[in-house]
Amino acid sequence: MFTGTTVRLVTWTCAAVLGAAVCGRARATDADPQSSPPTEATLSPQAHSVRHPREDAIFERRWGIELIGVHLASAGYMLEFRYRVVDAQKAKPLFQRQTKPFLIDERTGLQLTVPAPAKVGPLRNSNPPLPGRTYWMFFANPGKTVQAGDLVTVVIGEFRAPGLVVN
Repeated sequence: MFTGTTVRLVTWTCAAVLGAAVCGRARATDADPQSSPPTEATLSPQAHSVRHPREDAIFERRWGIELIGVHLASAGYMLEFRYRVVDAQKAKPLFQRQTKPFLIDERTGLQLTVPAPAKVGPLRNSNPPLPGRTYWMFFANPGKTVQAGDLVTVVIGEFRAPGLVVN
């Protein structure tokens, strides 16, 4: 009649559909009828930054990258900085192994560095950049000093990205 694989597949499918229905219903009931629908400004990544949109164009023109953002990671003990390379030649200085990047908490002035575990080395990319790829680096956040909503500045050699909001 039915094999074990078929039964498991049907069970997982039913669970997924039921879960989606419950989540959709919860969202519908939690929505405030008085609230306005989300706009492009509230959904865009730039909405989580205090930088002017022209600054993003400056980063792309000067450094060949598009900033994605800074996010809490590892239960808040790390901060992840992500960016997309648009022009590999211009982005090369960000990938130099000799450069020691750091992140500054704008509220406290605390400088957070990239951890370098003995077996894996610094938690950042230092291979030659490729256009269209997204790259990352982690910064240690001991004591969870930097929280979501805080403003930070990322510094990599001459590169400086101020006013990034931690998500």
